[in-house]
Amino acid sequence: MKSPSKLLSKYVASSTIGAQLFLLFSVTVCSFAIYKGLFDVQALFLTILGYFLYGCLGIVVTFHRYLTHLSYEARPKLIKLFSLLGCFAGTGSPLAWANIHVNHHLYSDKAKDPHSPRQDGLKIFSLNYKVEDKSRYLRHIVNDGFQRFLHRYYFLVLLSYSLILYIVGGLYLMVFLHLLPALITALMSNIVNYVGHKPNWLGASRPYKLSDDSTNNWIWAIPSWGESWHNNHHRFPKKSKFTDAWWQLDISGQIINLVKRA
Repeated sequence: MKSPSKLLSKYVASSTIGAQLFLLFSVTVCSFAIYKGLFDVQALFLTILGYFLYGCLGIVVTFHRYLTHLSYEARPKLIKLFSLLGCFAGTGSPLAWANIHVNHHLYSDKAKDPHSPRQDGLKIFSLNYKVEDKSRYLRHIVNDGFQRFLHRYYFLVLLSYSLILYIVGGLYLMVFLHLLPALITALMSNIVNYVGHKPNWLGASRPYKLSDDSTNNWIWAIPSWGESWHNNHHRFPKKSKFTDAWWQLDISGQIINLVKRA
């Protein structure tokens, strides 16, 4: 088995040409489909479903709170399924995504932070993250054969899914059950990275005065599946639920309560 460093070296982040091309392809095809009048009520529900599957179950529940922070335990088969869903979001393999986020916590709002507003401003649909190899913190991913497969064949998995949807339901299904939800997931990730470190932004609060700029933002709590309780998260990164008060809504935390092992 390859060492963590060698395994990660090919895709040290999700900033490969392939990821950028996928985003460009998605924007182009989605724009064409909407221009052709394909968007309807059913398309809206498909898009919301896709965003829930890839953004919530895949990225937030699994890539972030499980694979990066190991904040709960769940059945291995469920983690594999949700990890696959996270790949369909188009924002990097599980290993690449977790490596970026480890860097973010280690260097939060410092020069080496891969997505700090203090350092870089706002990045829309950007996957151009320069990060260090921190795979030594992610051996639970590196030592998992399924996760290594998703990392090594990430783009094949991503594009095969789109192709299958196209074969089954044409342009309509491919766009509204995959490409558009993936774009929304990428956009929301960038929004959370930004407003989650903007203390003066509308809706912001900082109950914990940490050395970084991590900030809660109630406005984005629902569309981000609870990720915008970012100051809470930086204070307690190992907690699977990001809320501190009864009125704070964390949809992903509620889902984790349903799927985690007792």
